[in-house]
Amino acid sequence: MSDIETSEDLQLLVRAFYSKAKEDPSLGPIFNQFVDDWEPHIKKVASFWESTLFTRGTYRGNPMALHQEVDEKLNHSLDQSHFNKWVEIWHEIVDSLFAGSKAEMAKQRATNIANIMFIKLYQARAKNL
Repeated sequence: MSDIETSEDLQLLVRAFYSKAKEDPSLGPIFNQFVDDWEPHIKKVASFWESTLFTRGTYRGNPMALHQEVDEKLNHSLDQSHFNKWVEIWHEIVDSLFAGSKAEMAKQRATNIANIMFIKLYQARAKNL
């Protein structure tokens, strides 16, 4: 098994992740409600991971704002279990496809991102009360 090395590897990883996540009982309904066209979404998320893992600066967007918007539309019902499931599936898919330092970094950064995003969602909720 090789490490994550290319943009194509990230496309494979993100595609496999969403294939599983959109079937998950807790995440699937959320993703399927808010993602109308999967191909551009997969490319954008792969670009995010390319910027995150390879510091290439290919990603343009604000994932925190998007997640806050989703949380608002879901009446602030996103909770820690959603982020934990996201991390669990991400780790599973990374481990099934790759091994190496970038794969480990992808798992660690996903965990960190999920934790930070969850905290910031709650902070945003508190500001809007």
